[in-house]
Amino acid sequence: MFTYQNTKNTILILLFFATTVAQDADTTAVEEKESGREMYTSLDLSYSQDKGNTDYLSLYYGFNYVLIGDLGPFKDAEFLFDFNRSDDQLDGEPFTDDQSLTLKFDVWANQRFSPFLFFQKSFDNVIGLEDRLNYGAGAKVGLPFGLSISYAFLFEKEDYKFWSYTDSSAYDLNGSVFTGDYYYTDSVALNPGDYEYWDYYYYGDTVWVEGEDSVYYSYTDSAAYYYYTDSTEAPAEEFFRHSIRPKIKLKLLDGNLVFDYRFYYKPRVDDFEDYLLEHELKISLATFYEALTVEFNYTNKYNSRYDGTKIINPETFVPYRATDENITLGLSLMF
Repeated sequence: MFTYQNTKNTILILLFFATTVAQDADTTAVEEKESGREMYTSLDLSYSQDKGNTDYLSLYYGFNYVLIGDLGPFKDAEFLFDFNRSDDQLDGEPFTDDQSLTLKFDVWANQRFSPFLFFQKSFDNVIGLEDRLNYGAGAKVGLPFGLSISYAFLFEKEDYKFWSYTDSSAYDLNGSVFTGDYYYTDSVALNPGDYEYWDYYYYGDTVWVEGEDSVYYSYTDSAAYYYYTDSTEAPAEEFFRHSIRPKIKLKLLDGNLVFDYRFYYKPRVDDFEDYLLEHELKISLATFYEALTVEFNYTNKYNSRYDGTKIINPETFVPYRATDENITLGLSLMF
């Protein structure tokens, strides 16, 4: 994970890089155009805070740089540099805490076949991912009707923050732990003289006295609440991963409507049951005013290692969910 000092240094480097790029764009615009190269740069900053009845803090910053064209001996190449950081808190508790740095060099970006190099370093503390580093090489093949498919072979290092529980006991009504016992929700009255002590439970830690005899309750319907007694912290792992990505990108209505969908399947080379699935959908619609665009983004990410029971967040003691979804609808206005 990036430390505060590393993050601070990264921001300073990015700001310096953005300033340098802006200066170069001002002085070499004609040269870039004549050489057939195109450059796109964007810097995003967002800060929001509420105090009082709502305690909310949100911080986002991102930098994106794309260079397309002839780069030295490489013709029709594309270089991508992308960095983003999100940090959102509600009532002092994080619900977004992630960061990603991505570098990609596509040798023949717009050709039918193109090899590429890929590097990414990221973390997402909300899902327990303290650090992920992957890099490797792959190739993309263009197909008719806006289709393409790419494959990459990646080295990956992952460091998760979670506990994997292998043994358990169950809570009884009073919150004590008894192996094999349950939290019972329905009951039947018993004659205490007919049962041994361990055959019944006190109802709510109280005894209903009826005359001279006590009436106890035997619980017949139950739901188990497990207390995990044996656990193992997830170690950092190094392995190789396949990355297979089908994609379809369509430009309709004279390019005013752009539909971009891509799907990633990323199994481990040594264990195909441990895999990642990612869906990304982007729809962009230019309105009657050419500078105004409606944008729709949808992402769905699935991690097969999260079974919903034994992979536990050590801070909340709640199992991690296997699927995360995000939907964003917004407007983009260019001046």
